[in-house]
Amino acid sequence: MSKVKVAFLLGVISFLVVMAVGETFSEKATIFFILMAAYFFICQFFLSRGNPDAYRNDWRIMLALDSVLVLGMFIAFLVEKRKVFLTQGFGFLLVCFASTFAGMVAASIAARRRGRQKFS
Repeated sequence: MSKVKVAFLLGVISFLVVMAVGETFSEKATIFFILMAAYFFICQFFLSRGNPDAYRNDWRIMLALDSVLVLGMFIAFLVEKRKVFLTQGFGFLLVCFASTFAGMVAASIAARRRGRQKFS
């Protein structure tokens, strides 16, 4: 299975995780954001590991991972009150994209270090 398909599948699973974690920690937004950031970081790190130029080449994987949540936030934008979306939805998208990108960069750094150790 290609990495883009796996990333999309993880994105679908992330929607279910968002619902479960959001329901459990609905009153503790900080914990919710930390758990979701960790989920996206770990998923993207494992999808991009071994690629020293992941932050340049793996954009399709990153977008596939985050596509389900972008669609969900678009629907929330249409359905929810504007104030609710601006306080929760925008921050959630920012955390997800930032942690996905951080996972990509961390995988790239790890691959470069591993490559330098082989030549040393």
